[in-house]
Amino acid sequence: MSCACVTRSARSFSAGQRVASTATTCAVVQPQLRAAKRALDQGDLAQAEQVLTPLESSNSGCSEVLVGLGRLRASRNDFEKAQEFFTRAIDLAPQEPQPYYYFARFYLSRQQYQRADYFSEQAVLRDRAYPDALILRGQILTKKGQTDAARELLERACKLDPDNPETRFQLGVFFDGRQLHPEAVEQFEQVIAIRQRDPRAYDYLALNLEALGKAEKAEATYQKGLQVNQGPLFDSFLDYNYGRFLMKSNRLAESKEYLDRAVRLAPGTRAVYYEHGRLNLRLQKYKEAQVDAERALSLPDPGGFVLDLQVYYLLASIYTRLGNAELAGKYAALCRTSRVPIQSQGRGER
Repeated sequence: MSCACVTRSARSFSAGQRVASTATTCAVVQPQLRAAKRALDQGDLAQAEQVLTPLESSNSGCSEVLVGLGRLRASRNDFEKAQEFFTRAIDLAPQEPQPYYYFARFYLSRQQYQRADYFSEQAVLRDRAYPDALILRGQILTKKGQTDAARELLERACKLDPDNPETRFQLGVFFDGRQLHPEAVEQFEQVIAIRQRDPRAYDYLALNLEALGKAEKAEATYQKGLQVNQGPLFDSFLDYNYGRFLMKSNRLAESKEYLDRAVRLAPGTRAVYYEHGRLNLRLQKYKEAQVDAERALSLPDPGGFVLDLQVYYLLASIYTRLGNAELAGKYAALCRTSRVPIQSQGRGER
């Protein structure tokens, strides 16, 4: 019994020493760490590498250095090395939330949801007032269908850091996914008030204004978003959404300009090819529409944003116009037999 107690206290002492040591080591290089974090947040990997590389050998006892190196390696798709750095950071500072948070982000980016779930939970358990961790945890809980808990965390993050545009952006995305359009509009307007060059916020704001029937305001918002659509917040779906909006307004020539660009910006997305095919059908470009629709059908759509049934119907219409009765009949039959899955709310993955 006494032996077990000694072992436990010795381990606690060792862990305490380790945490104190890493805190001291990190304190010495705070200016470099701030510069590296700023570079990583802005996507400037060359600058981040220039700052972090000299710290790797001389400050490997600092968990924040290891987190920065892990983020850098993850951004360069060196996943094995990134995982090693994050693991070492947690071993050095097991009570700090930051290593768990960035490890969770790493796993979420790789669609390893169970691990992202675990590490995001650990980050929040270590600091319930860490807005970034609350946001990430809220995103993961939303994916798990735990929407009440997700909303509570996202709203808490906004209260803790009301002037942070990313906290409001993620709460707006949550409201958008639940089709709570007035609430979403409020959040995205606040994002733009804080961060005026965020094309994603303009895109989401326009979509929700459109859903509320405010077409003129939605169009003006799309156009403002397109004017600032560059840099690390670049939105590859903004041209798609504006092109789709123009097609709904029967402005087909204008729509073509944006949907043509959307195909180049998001070539692996079913919805983009589906809308491009619908536009070509309306323009009576049937061969081009056929290529688009067949391409749409070949692409996965895990969010269920454009159903197989919709693509079958488009293909049946196209082959009818092309005079191919056999293929028109094939896709018409698939329309009749295709099952419509139960879908969650929201507009799918971006």
